[in-house]
Amino acid sequence: MMRNKTMLITGAGALLLLVGGCEKKVGGQVVAVVNGEEVTQQEVNAELQAANIPATADKKAVMAQVVQQIVDRKLLVQKAKAEGLDKSPNYLEQLRRGEDALIINLLTTKAAKGVALPDTAAVDKFIAENPTLFSERKRYTLDQISFPQPTDQTVLRQLEPAHSLEAVAATLSAAGIQFTRGKADLDSAMLPPPVAAKIAALPAGEPFVTPDKGRIVASVITSTTPSPTPEAQARPAALELLRRQSLGTAMQKQLDAARAAAKITYQPGFTPPKTPAPGATATAP
Repeated sequence: MMRNKTMLITGAGALLLLVGGCEKKVGGQVVAVVNGEEVTQQEVNAELQAANIPATADKKAVMAQVVQQIVDRKLLVQKAKAEGLDKSPNYLEQLRRGEDALIINLLTTKAAKGVALPDTAAVDKFIAENPTLFSERKRYTLDQISFPQPTDQTVLRQLEPAHSLEAVAATLSAAGIQFTRGKADLDSAMLPPPVAAKIAALPAGEPFVTPDKGRIVASVITSTTPSPTPEAQARPAALELLRRQSLGTAMQKQLDAARAAAKITYQPGFTPPKTPAPGATATAP
């Protein structure tokens, strides 16, 4: 009996020694340990790189701050996991979407390496063909009316004869649609060139209507300020826009090829509309 008891104590002692031997400690690449979870130098370096720290900053002070931010983040993650939130359907769905976005971003980065930069002639041609982005760039002050996207599309058709913001307001009031009115600024360089050209050609006081995140916005230009893009900025901007267009085209080709080779079935009522015909303009992801 005594012998068995001694063996039990010895076994328990050996287990404690084993656990103690596996305890994680700081040192080397491990800069901190949070409840047994390591914070590595690699994690800190990644955070510093993403933060784009100025060269004149006190690197030791910044690093200490970054380490504390990582520690705090891990504490919150551990708290959330202790409450079982990492098993919730909402978390799992957002995790899946995040993983999808990450892997697509990596695919896009890989595709970008094969995209050739346009030459000087292509850049000059792009600048000349898109004046609203460069030489004829304008900044507008707008008077706007915003209202929820109506379920009855006839309301939008009723706005077509409205040639002033007051007429838009009267039409919405007659339809019983509540709206808000306010001011905004608009840079023509933020618009697709064909849209910017149409807005620039509108008669004075003529409203234009655009969708915006589930709402409809009717705008009237109240003042216009020429704001041409300086030549020193025009070429780099044009180069980047052309690069994005080429990348978008390359990604669209990969998507078209994957869709053509895939076997996809849809439940009735969920079939998407037909895709644009080959050769349609693609946009960067």
